[in-house]
Amino acid sequence: MFCPNDSVTNGLGNDMNRFLLGLAVAIMLPASSAFAADLDVPPPDNLRPATFDWSGPYLGIFGAAIAVDGTYDATCTAAVPCAVPTYTDIEHSGIGYAGGILGGWNYQMDSFVMGIEGDWAFGGTVATNDEPGIDTDLSFNNIATLRARAGFALDNTLLYFTGGLAAVDMEFGAVMSSTESDSAWVYGWTVGGGLEHAFSDRLSGRLEYLYVGLDDADFSMTDAALTTLDATQSIDDMHMVRVGLTYNFGW
Repeated sequence: MFCPNDSVTNGLGNDMNRFLLGLAVAIMLPASSAFAADLDVPPPDNLRPATFDWSGPYLGIFGAAIAVDGTYDATCTAAVPCAVPTYTDIEHSGIGYAGGILGGWNYQMDSFVMGIEGDWAFGGTVATNDEPGIDTDLSFNNIATLRARAGFALDNTLLYFTGGLAAVDMEFGAVMSSTESDSAWVYGWTVGGGLEHAFSDRLSGRLEYLYVGLDDADFSMTDAALTTLDATQSIDDMHMVRVGLTYNFGW
């Protein structure tokens, strides 16, 4: 009986095994590649592109330090001549403080952010002066601005410029034979800039500087002895440094 050589049989078996293994690999590689392509595996967080968006409405609160450099002219009239009938270029400068609320809307296109913002602050005395025959003080009871904002976003940090309209409710007080005061709204403009940083998707903090230019204000007051003081207040420079916290509602 004829018996095949063991070496020949083993050789044929090995060739068959190699053929089947190659065929399996050829079938599985394209399938596994397609399967891997279908998997949408997100990259690690630190490799993802920045996605913070400043767009949408926001509300906030702020505190401000206010530096004022100004002067006033005044005339005193009375049945009995005033001790000092005229005052010219009397310095009215000082530092005051205020706090208030703000609100606005941002719109972001790529890294460019633009928007509009309004705010209202409640303040107090910003300047005093003790002149012979009269003591005076100047208060900013209310301060409001309406401004445009434009800036550049570095993900969750925003650098911006701002400018627009300003209005201040001034009160001029004087101590004659009694303490009297008069108030008036004064209007002007403001320009400045700031930095805002988002600590989360909703909460952000800011540091901001505003320069304010205001028109002159006229005041008139009469004391118990019927002595009248007419004053014109000029604000040469007004600087505000503000720190705020805002809640961003998003779209």
